[in-house]
Order: sequence, then structure tokens, then C-alpha cells
Amino acid sequence: MDLKTKRTVVNKLSKEYKKTRKKQRGVILDELVRLTGYNRSYARRILRKPSNLKKHSRVKGSSYSSIFSQLRKLWAISHFACGQRLVPLIPVYLDSLTRHGELKVTAFEKKLLFKISSATVDRLLREEKKKLNITGKGRSYTKPGSLLKHQIPIHTWRDWDNSKPGFMEIDTVHHNGGNPSGEYIHTLDTTDVATGWNECAALMGRGETGLVKALETIRRRLPFKLLGIDFDCGGEFVNWHLIRYSKRNQITYTRARESYSNDQPYIEQQNYSVVRTFVGYKRLDGFKQLELFNKLYLKLSDYQNFFQSVMRLKEKTRNGAHVTRRYGKAKTAFQRVIESPDILDEVKENLKERFLKLNPRRLLLEINALSRKVNS
Repeated sequence: MDLKTKRTVVNKLSKEYKKTRKKQRGVILDELVRLTGYNRSYARRILRKPSNLKKHSRVKGSSYSSIFSQLRKLWAISHFACGQRLVPLIPVYLDSLTRHGELKVTAFEKKLLFKISSATVDRLLREEKKKLNITGKGRSYTKPGSLLKHQIPIHTWRDWDNSKPGFMEIDTVHHNGGNPSGEYIHTLDTTDVATGWNECAALMGRGETGLVKALETIRRRLPFKLLGIDFDCGGEFVNWHLIRYSKRNQITYTRARESYSNDQPYIEQQNYSVVRTFVGYKRLDGFKQLELFNKLYLKLSDYQNFFQSVMRLKEKTRNGAHVTRRYGKAKTAFQRVIESPDILDEVKENLKERFLKLNPRRLLLEINALSRKVNS
């Protein structure tokens, strides 16, 4: 609707608006917002005084109504990321989706999508977010390790160079549906502190041999050398198999402090946003499910590392009881790996070639299909 048409509509509705009572005014106001896309506050103001509708006036956010459907598609492909995580990835999604013929946008729509702010994204998608069904969180089944743990050094911030890829936090996620009896599937979840690169592997039970085998599977998939692993005192990680494996492969092997819930912030976040989000909380104890699990995690690796942005804390200041946190721009693990001076150019080129072949929409559809099979 052009400005001339909007002016005609406003003038017509304004006459009715001034004559009617309060309840009917709300109906007229709703009609104007629906027709024009104006903000309610602005619509109310111009109904009272149509001359306020100036030739070059623009309500904040109203020009983005034309790209709402495109924005909603990108938001769904991002798996419903917040505005701060979605906006930096809009160019990445548009490039991939148009390359694979999944999305068509005009030059004007592309310009608006590149210009939109994270606050505007959150405002436009507010009602859509209310429709989402958020899954509740389950309980933790992590138990402290044996006396052997005292031979494993405690990790503090001084121990690792967190700017260098290769130092990873690790944890296991239990898939027992609230019933810890018997043998069931576990997920070994790992995340790199510097880049946010995430890899998962599923294993039946959490025996020493199976855990080492799952870690070796993950190590071979990483685009950088595994330099260190840090765990949360879980008994499954306190064993001689893992200690010998770490020494043999020159991997720093440390543990977090007991009773300090924030010693592993990166992996705790990924346990929910990666594993629980796509797998859920049901009890899973079949070998067919185990096979599907690992197929799912291969797809999730591509989707999570190439098309999901992660924010990293840049600064934390305390003023009395008030803590202010400032975060850097959200980036994918792939982007951080490409920017890292510690990774070989050959590895980066291979990752770039791999990225060009990936279709985020197709990946998400395949992940959701595998997730349904796992839980069926």
C-alpha cells in the first residue's frame, strides 16, 4: 500500500474514530494496523490527527513487514535463534539457501534483511516465539568419581590458553527417561572453548572402552588437534583407559572443581541446546536407536558448526552486587576456525569446500527426520 492510499484510509477511518465510543475505537485501530502495518501508538496518533501522517514519515519497524515471511523462514532454519544470534548469520543463510535454490529474495528484500537489527528481529518475531513449545529440563545423573580422581589435576583458568583451538570441555548426557536402571544410551558431548566447535558421539552404557572409542571418533572429526579435555568429575571419566589414552596422544587431562556449577559453562550450554533440543528426554536403550543416534550426530555436526552462531563473553565487570556482561558478535564455529591463525590453510580450504556443499534447510529436515526415528 503506497502513501497516497494510506492517507485516504486514515482520513476515512479518522472521521469514524472521532465519532465512536472507546470500544469501537479499538476495532477501528486494529483495522488500521492490519491494513497499514503501522505501530499501534503511531496509528492512534494519526487517527486523532491525520495531518501527522507526513509525506516521508516511517514508523519504526513498519518497512520490515514486507520481509516478515522471509525472516520467519530464516528464523526457522536457524532453529529459532534469538535476534543477536540470527542477524550475523542472515548473509550466510541467504548465500547458502539461494545457492541451493531454497529461497528467492529480491534486491530490496535482501537490502532490508542485511539492514535489520537484532532488536527489530525479536520484536517482529515476538508473537511467533509465544507459539513455540519449550521442553522442560531433566535431572542430572552425574556422580563424583573414585579416589583415582585425586591423581587428575584440577583445571583453572591459568591452565589453558583458551584462545587456541583444541582445548575442549566434555560431558555425558544420559538418555534414561528418568529411570537410571539397566543399560541405556549415553551421549559424549564435547565443545571447543576457543571456537565453539561441537561434536557428539553416542555409546551404549558408559563403560571405559566405549567412552575412549567415542572420544577417538570425535577426535578424528575435529578440524584441529585435540590438545586438552576437561570434565566435571563424573565417574565415567575417571578411569585408567582414558588416562592412558590422553598420555599416548599428548592430551592435557584435567577436571573441574567439585560443587562449582559454573566451571564448565560451555559444555553445559551445549548439553541442552544441541543434545536435548534435538533428542529430548525419553529413555533410549536399543542398538537400532544407537545407530540412528550416530547418524543424527554426523548431520548435527555440520548444522551446528557451520550454521549455528555462538556468542562468547568478552568482558565481565562487577560493581557491588551488580554484574555487567558484554558479549562479542555471534559467530559460527566455522567462522572462528577460519579466523584462527593456529589452523593450517589446507584445513581451512577443505572446510570452505565442505561448507559450499551444505544446505542448511536440507540439513535441518534430515536432522528432524532422524530425531523422530530415534524417538519412535
